[in-house]
Amino acid sequence: MGNVTLTLEEYEALRRLITSERESEGAMEETRAAPKKKRRVSKYQREFGRQMKKLKALHPRTKVTALMARGHSATRKALGMKQKRRSR
Repeated sequence: MGNVTLTLEEYEALRRLITSERESEGAMEETRAAPKKKRRVSKYQREFGRQMKKLKALHPRTKVTALMARGHSATRKALGMKQKRRSR
């Protein structure tokens, strides 16, 4: 086998060509994969989001954890679900 000598520019061009081929192969594999299925937002999650927006507007400086508890109980009430009993 003969000895091959490349200039720096030729070597860089060759490396760019090789990496672009690898990238295009990866892109081809991604297009063959099935598109990611979007999750379905439940009725409870939608209502909870509405309740949290209302509570956040009314009480902007209250901690989020406190608002979460109020939001969940307001959501259960709005959807006509059974109210959660509090333990003492």
